[in-house]
Amino acid sequence: MQTVLALVVLGLLGLMAVQVAASRQFRARILTLASELRNAPPTRDIEAALPPMVADFARRSGAEPGRPFRVASFNQSAEIRLRPGGAFTRIAAWQLVSLGRPGFLWDARASGALSRFHVLDAYVGGAGQLEARAFGSIPVAREKGPEIDLGEAFRYLAELPWAPDAILGNPDLSWRVTGADTVEVRMRAAGGTARVTFRFDRDGDIVAMEAKGRPARDIEGRSARLDWRGRFWDYRQIGPRRLPAQAEVGYVYPSGYEAYFRGEITGYHLSA
Repeated sequence: MQTVLALVVLGLLGLMAVQVAASRQFRARILTLASELRNAPPTRDIEAALPPMVADFARRSGAEPGRPFRVASFNQSAEIRLRPGGAFTRIAAWQLVSLGRPGFLWDARASGALSRFHVLDAYVGGAGQLEARAFGSIPVAREKGPEIDLGEAFRYLAELPWAPDAILGNPDLSWRVTGADTVEVRMRAAGGTARVTFRFDRDGDIVAMEAKGRPARDIEGRSARLDWRGRFWDYRQIGPRRLPAQAEVGYVYPSGYEAYFRGEITGYHLSA
């Protein structure tokens, strides 16, 4: 009996050691990606190439041409829906955004009694990756390839209201006016060209975004191209920039629009 118990204990200790090692390896990879973003080129002055309403928005946010920055970072208190029609799960996240070249890293965790997972969502060096781990160590999903590259490029564009310095300083982005209160921004990615349209309110703030055909998963979990929507609100001073503190984003399914992310950002920082 004692021998059996000892073997069980040794087995459990071995399993715990494997999980700790896997968790540390995952964390080390996240830090490596963050380092790559921090070493990306700084912003450049491209204001002259921007539509006036776009440049005005960035300036009102506090961005200034000629002041080079490499990354912005912030925290998020948010909730996500892991599948269409599912319940929302509370998460805490940290995000790093490259300003002079497209790129970001999103490090999110849920630690509730019934759900413990760690998600890495990133676009670094033109490559996208999405990985989820249960308990920080057990892989449950991992995606790479041209479709993920393109999907992450869409995300980088959609979150530009949180990166006004990239608006004024990222030469890889192309802008054009599409209406009295709308502009389109686009960029090339390995899987194609990502395009996002922003809508401005009377005050000149971006309040909504939409995009057609973003790579995603349909209700059955199959690869699909879905229309994508989001909205921004609660503009206020967060650190050195005036930003929309809250946002929501979701997909348009055959049954209609459904949000899968709602969040608030805090603790905004810029690094040269």
